[in-house]
Amino acid sequence: MSEDSDTTVEAAEATDTDSLGDAGKRALDAERKARANAEKALRDAEARLKAVDDADKSEVEKLTARLAEASKTAEAATARADRFEVAAAKGLSLAQARRLVGTTKEELEQDAAEMRAELGLDKADDKKQSGRPKEDLKLGASNEESEEVDPKKLADSILSSAW
Repeated sequence: MSEDSDTTVEAAEATDTDSLGDAGKRALDAERKARANAEKALRDAEARLKAVDDADKSEVEKLTARLAEASKTAEAATARADRFEVAAAKGLSLAQARRLVGTTKEELEQDAAEMRAELGLDKADDKKQSGRPKEDLKLGASNEESEEVDPKKLADSILSSAW
């Protein structure tokens, strides 16, 4: 209700209370107290409802912040995994992988190719020989070149030596 209607009602009630008598006045006072208590209870209930709504909003805000943080962590982990995958595919070490820059796999692959070219790793691959390595075994701990040993001469030298 508006304030004008409240004052009009109170004025009308004031003129009517004179004709009510003592019992009517007590009943009217009791009704007014009950109305005041009901209005107070309504204001308290509205305040509690607002507090619950605010608590829910803050909980939603908390969950939104946690979701944003989890998304950020997932993106960082994906970028790191992509960086290491590209480095492994291009034959780079873990230390070199950390230096790769790019937001997509294609950018990382391009940066890895540039890094290999700058480090001269592509030229080193060209110099490598394919196939089985040549055996170059030496006798003992000597630094001298070993000659081919004839087994017959070795056997004769062992048998001719005195025990």
